[in-house]
Amino acid sequence: MSYLLSFEANPHPDDIQALGDGIMAYAKQKKGFTPLEFFSFFIRDDANKIIGGCNGNTLYGCLYMDQLWLDESLRHQGYGTQLVLAAEKYGKEKGCTFATVNTMSWEALGFYQKLGFKIEFERHGFLHDSIFYFLRKDLIGLDS
Repeated sequence: MSYLLSFEANPHPDDIQALGDGIMAYAKQKKGFTPLEFFSFFIRDDANKIIGGCNGNTLYGCLYMDQLWLDESLRHQGYGTQLVLAAEKYGKEKGCTFATVNTMSWEALGFYQKLGFKIEFERHGFLHDSIFYFLRKDLIGLDS
């Protein structure tokens, strides 16, 4: 049997899911882990257009918030905090003991820190002297 290595720009989500499915099957085989559960919370306008939201997954006891975005018109009004708190509540309901998120130095570091996230590590070397931060927050003991 021969195999082909190919490059695909903007791959189809189903093809990416095949990789995730393989990793989850291996995690179940090696550690007995259940598959990751993906989530999203959206803010929509009257026309049902998404104008903000967050998404992520539960990863073996960790709530991982992958993306959080708000339209400019919603910023600095508490919507971002509502999204993070909703995600944390979901994570606690799923048995997660901590939450993680990453951000660049020019994005939302202060926002996450105000919500109790602490820098776990930082990575330098990105373009325009940008710094990548990986943050963590314990969920144990938080009010539901």
